[in-house]
Amino acid sequence: MDQWSKLFWQVGAILSLILLVTAIMALSTSENGRLTVDGLQGMSGTFTLLYDALQWVVYPWLGLGLYLLIRWFRRR
Repeated sequence: MDQWSKLFWQVGAILSLILLVTAIMALSTSENGRLTVDGLQGMSGTFTLLYDALQWVVYPWLGLGLYLLIRWFRRR
């Protein structure tokens, strides 16, 4: 496994962990097992900031994945 593949898998693992924690945070605001707009409205700033920060990571990560996929097809 080369450095690009390792980078892709490690960043993917970190992103999945961030999304899992975000989902748990969102579900912690549920009332009687239901998500409400009022419950999530207090976290809108946090979710917006998270989206703005991850936007700079996710799009290059997807580009790297596309590069690795094209490279894999060429080797086949």
